Amino acid sequence: MKIAAIDLDGTLLHSDCTVSEYTKNVISRACREGIMVVPTSGRCYRSIQEQIKGIEGIRYCISSNGTAMTEVETETFVYNHKIPQELAYEIYSYIRQENGFVEIYSDNDTYVENDVRHIFYDVSGNKTFCDNLFATTIPILSANLLLKRGLMKVNKFSGCFDTVEKTQRFVDKFEKTEGVIITRPFPYSFEIFYEGSNKDEGLRILCERYHIDRSDVFAIGDSNNDISMIEFAGTGAAVSNAMDVLKEKADIVIGSNDEDGPAHFLEEILSKQENDGKKIEKK
Repeated sequence: MKIAAIDLDGTLLHSDCTVSEYTKNVISRACREGIMVVPTSGRCYRSIQEQIKGIEGIRYCISSNGTAMTEVETETFVYNHKIPQELAYEIYSYIRQENGFVEIYSDNDTYVENDVRHIFYDVSGNKTFCDNLFATTIPILSANLLLKRGLMKVNKFSGCFDTVEKTQRFVDKFEKTEGVIITRPFPYSFEIFYEGSNKDEGLRILCERYHIDRSDVFAIGDSNNDISMIEFAGTGAAVSNAMDVLKEKADIVIGSNDEDGPAHFLEEILSKQENDGKKIEKK
């Protein structure tokens, strides 16, 4: 294997949003031994940056559901896809008119209007996750004029409504819009972005840049927003706590996020490659 794409929330991160020292050490070892480990996330890069801090060897991060890929050392974009301005404003306006929570992803950062944070806390029911998510979010009073005038370019919207029915109505309204991609990590929540940007996009670019065949890529995830990279990879794995829809797409199911499943799986690959190398030397 030459590329390991690993989702963060629910996959690499424990339920308390931390990365174990064991996992950090295994990833660093993989990087030293020539495997390009690429964190992939629905989060923006700024939020990922904190989570991968101190893991030696990571060169690229795929963020905001694959709408952007950032080079870690320079914080520059390999690519950076946006939702067309008029469509972005239409989506935003609908969410606010229906009193929904919306998180606005723009370049490496996310923005949240102060008056809607409580909605996410209420429907999520996981204060630790919410606190962690908002730790790097930039609070603003309103994004209305910025979006209306095209002064804020949007990679992705993430949000929720206070009922599943409202979320379904939102999905029904926009899922047939040309170019729109919607995923639902939870029944009450959504992520919406534009075609040509998904988690598989960054992997495709890296394969082309480094002349790597997709059969040498493995990907690990837990949610339906990981399906594209699972299907792209030569080997796709789902953690045991993953959504059923992802388990059905995956080639194998590994240990859960709280059991350091991805790190154990990666260590198995490293051991196999090491043993194969020793066999070749003996010959």
